[in-house]
Amino acid sequence: MKISLRAAVVSALVLAGVAIAVGLGTALFFVLRPTPGGVGSEASPSPSAVAVVPPTPVPSAPVLIVTPAPSPTAVEPCNPANLDARITLWEGAMGHRIAHVELTNTGFSACVIQAMARPQLVDGNRSILIDGSSPAAPDPSLTVDAGGVLKTLVQDGNYCGSAPAAPVSVAFVLADGSHVLATPFSPTDATVPPCLGSGSKADIEMQPWAP
Repeated sequence: MKISLRAAVVSALVLAGVAIAVGLGTALFFVLRPTPGGVGSEASPSPSAVAVVPPTPVPSAPVLIVTPAPSPTAVEPCNPANLDARITLWEGAMGHRIAHVELTNTGFSACVIQAMARPQLVDGNRSILIDGSSPAAPDPSLTVDAGGVLKTLVQDGNYCGSAPAAPVSVAFVLADGSHVLATPFSPTDATVPPCLGSGSKADIEMQPWAP
């Protein structure tokens, strides 16, 4: 009986120890069991998480600055003081005389001149031997660059006046009434057309100025 009682006591103690151990293990399991988001837990990626890639910056287009072109400056009419005319040759044809005339722009800038003017045959005293007609309006115009040269032919006929004073030359009456006198072919030149009849009117005309 003593041995059985001791065995019973030992068994009870063993069972109690086992129970305590099991209880402590269970408690320890609940204490150490990881909780979502808790201390000691390892964060796991959310199944709905999407990787966000920052957008690539698009380079802005360069700003084009357009500077308006300056308005072209209007070309002024030619100053008669800057127009140098000269007779380079006289020719004769069928009772007429034809003067070859060159006109040079001696100014420092381009200018505008009418293609036609009123021609006159003048002598060394600036007396008008033959007076031409003014061009019909509107008369076309042309631009003469600085140093540019224009040419024309002036034809006259039937001069029945007295012998002219040398040198004989050609003058041009411009649209504003100013005159351009051509340098004579020579200082002693007295070229005039022959008289074809005193009953006929003398005449003089020019071709348009041209480069």
